[in-house]
Order: sequence, then C-alpha cells, then structure tokens
Amino acid sequence: MKKTADFLLLNWLDFLVVLLCFFLFELPHLPNSFVLVNGYIAMLVLWFVVVKPRINQKPFVLHRSYYVLFYLTVLCGILLSRLLTRQFGSYSAPFFIPITLIALLYNKESAVASSIYFALFYSTVSGFNSLGFTLMLTTCLIAAIAGSKIEKRMQVAKSAFFVGVTSIVFYILHIKMQGLKADYLQMLIAFFMPFVSSVVCIGLLPFIEYASMIYSNIDLIELGNLNNPLLKTLSLRAPGTYYHSSMVANLAEAAAQRIGANAILARTAAYFHDVGKAKRPYFYTENIFQENPHDELSPKLSHLVIQDHVKAGLEMARRNRLPLLVQDVIPQHHGTRVQKYFYHKSKELGEELNENEFRYPGPKPQFKEAGIIMLADAVEAAARSLKNPSAGRVQVMVEEIISGIYNERELDESGLTLKDLEAIAEEFTKVLLNIFKNRIEYPREDIKKVISLAQNSFDQQNKKTDKQESDQQNDGQGHRK
Repeated sequence: MKKTADFLLLNWLDFLVVLLCFFLFELPHLPNSFVLVNGYIAMLVLWFVVVKPRINQKPFVLHRSYYVLFYLTVLCGILLSRLLTRQFGSYSAPFFIPITLIALLYNKESAVASSIYFALFYSTVSGFNSLGFTLMLTTCLIAAIAGSKIEKRMQVAKSAFFVGVTSIVFYILHIKMQGLKADYLQMLIAFFMPFVSSVVCIGLLPFIEYASMIYSNIDLIELGNLNNPLLKTLSLRAPGTYYHSSMVANLAEAAAQRIGANAILARTAAYFHDVGKAKRPYFYTENIFQENPHDELSPKLSHLVIQDHVKAGLEMARRNRLPLLVQDVIPQHHGTRVQKYFYHKSKELGEELNENEFRYPGPKPQFKEAGIIMLADAVEAAARSLKNPSAGRVQVMVEEIISGIYNERELDESGLTLKDLEAIAEEFTKVLLNIFKNRIEYPREDIKKVISLAQNSFDQQNKKTDKQESDQQNDGQGHRK
C-alpha cells in the first residue's frame, strides 16, 4: 500500500498530463465516462511503458525545466492536433510541430517515444482504424527521426517534405481502398500543411529556447559563433584562455563524435567553460607573460582567486541566458578535483592545511559531454608543458591524465564507460599529434625591420585596460553619490 502511495505521489503530474490530453482533444464535447476511463487507463499504461522511461533520465533529472517544457509541448501538441484535424482532416500531419520540437530540443529517443504515444492516443480516442493509425505512426516517426538530425533551419523543410509525401501516399491508398474520387484540395493540404508547420516550428524555436534555456543543435551552433559577446570579451581580455578554450573545443568535439555523444553541445560548452577567467585574466597561467601575481599571494588565497572564475563564469552565463547544460559544464569541468599545485606549495611552506581546502566545490560531471570537457581541459593544459612531443610521449601523457581523473572518481556520475575512455584517449592523441605535427622550415631572408614592439607591451596593455575599467567604476559610483 505504501509503495502504491509513493508511486502516485511521485508521478502525480504524469497522471494529470494524460488526463488533460483527453480533455483537450475532446473539447468542447467530452466522451461518456466508460469510454473516458477505458481510454485513460490504456493511455496511462502506454505513457509509463513507452514515454516515462525516456524522460526519466538525463538531462531531464538534472533540471525540472526539461520536464515542464516536455509536458507543455505534449499538451499543446494534443490541442493543436485537434484543431488541425477538425479543420483540415487527419492527413494534415497534425503532430508534426510537437514531434519536431521534441526532436530538436531533446533527442531521438524522446521523440520516437512521443510519436508512438501520439499515434496510439489519436487512434484510441478517434476510434481505432488500422490505416489511420499507420498513417499517424509513420508520419510521426519520420518527423522524429528526421528532426533529431537537424543542424540547419532549412533541414526542417526537408523533414516536412518527407512527411508531406507520406501523407499523400496514404491518402491515395485510402481513396483506392474505399473506391472514392480524389479530392485535390485534400491532397494539397496533405502535402503543404507540413511545410506550414515547419515554418511555425522555426518561428517558435527561438522564443522557447530563450524562455526555457533548453537549446536545439541549430542554436547551439549559432551560440558558438566567435562574434558572441562573451567569447569576444574573452578573446580581448584573456587571449590565452580563449586559445585554450578553442583547443579544448576541438578535442571535446572529436571525442564526443567518436563515442556517440552530442558533439555540437561538447564544442559549444567547451568555448564557454572558462569564460569566468575574463574577470581577472592575469591570474591564470595561459595569460601570464612575465610577472606571476601568485608569487605575492599565499597558496590558500591563490586557490580562492582561481576558484572564483567558476562563480564568475556562472554569473555571466546566467546573465546571458546560456543553455542550462552549458551552464552546468562551467562548474562540472573541474568537478571536486584538488588544485594540487597550490596544495603542494602550501605543504612546502609548512602550512598545515587539509587537502579538501584546495578542492573545487563541484559537482562532478553529470553527463558525458561534461566529463569529456573535464578530460579535454586537463589534457590540453598538460600538452602545453610537453617538450619534443613525439607520438609515444603524447599517448603516455593522455593515458596518464585520463587514468588519474578516473582514479580520482571524478567520472563516476558522468555515464562514461571504460570503453568510452579508451576511445576518447585515442581521439585526443590523434588531435594533439595533428597539432604538434612539424611544418617545413622556411628559408630565412634579410628583412629590414619597420616595426618594433616595446618591452612588456602586453603587460602594459592589460594594466591599461584594468585602469580604464577601474576609472569607469569610480565614475559610476561618483554619479550615484
């Protein structure tokens, strides 16, 4: 009895969503109670067998927004399908919009599960017809499979084309089986309605993404544009970090593609994983040219300064409404690892500090792409210190870095398997060897120099930029007073 109560309490929203589907589809006239109860029980079983297992995993469990948006898409899709079928008939691909949105914003598995649910729901409520069920299931599955591979807006029209052609084929089968005359208006509706739906999808997508911070691959690609304000700021304020992030993106994309993870998400998230370093760029190794500011700080204070880039990065990401999973990568790419350099420096100075005082707050990587970026970040940083990077040295370095992070148990919650790690190590090695590949040395020529940079010009430029920002802040405080 207690288990049943717990189940009902845990899944009450699913019970409500399925019930609302019936009311929305039957408005303004509701079926008799017997039909409603039987249909509701059948659809509830289908929901928990087909749909629920697909949405009871990552990334749904990481953010409630994924559940909310999915349920809203299903409910709005049911209402829209009712309006379309009443006005244009069942050959108008009534579920194209919700299925395509689910495929774009989630994954193929969720879209396929939703397709089966929509097709059976429509057939159950409308009176089961084998041809009608096959039509709904086929068009929904085509939209789900085609939509999950879309990376450009124009490809949505390609998906609409396949759905339109399928609808016409089924319509012709229908009139041949029934011995009816062809209705050319209905054929035009069957072919062109998916195109109209595709335009609606493309128009709705930016608003949905901005409101929910759940992005499709289309907009993830656009977000990785180097003209993005955050990336532009990073390139100007912290050019070393910007270059590092670009290298991490190359490594992460290759590894994600190899193991079947989302390569577009991995690349885009890698661009932003260290964006918080734009706040105090001169405290990070890749941006230090001569004087090291950490020489004048205690190891504990240095740790706090370095750790602050995670908090600053999250603030920037939220302020700019970056995707939720990209925001997750910012703290997760460090996990709960220890800043060993400052910890060992503290021990050398005789400070009796615990290792945990030099640990990042976490959490550990919660999905594959975050785990890949953690590994790519560590490997890229270590690769910079390699002298004479031969194939053997690069391979050993990559294996040691990945094995070390695995032994620290930082990847326990990421979903990465040992087989994945082997494939990732191979891809990292390939990418790094291509980067380190020697080029032909060009013959030197005697050239009269026409330019000469001042000594420490980079440090002077950084100090000048910091002074300008400080003056602007002081002016703003003066105006407020």
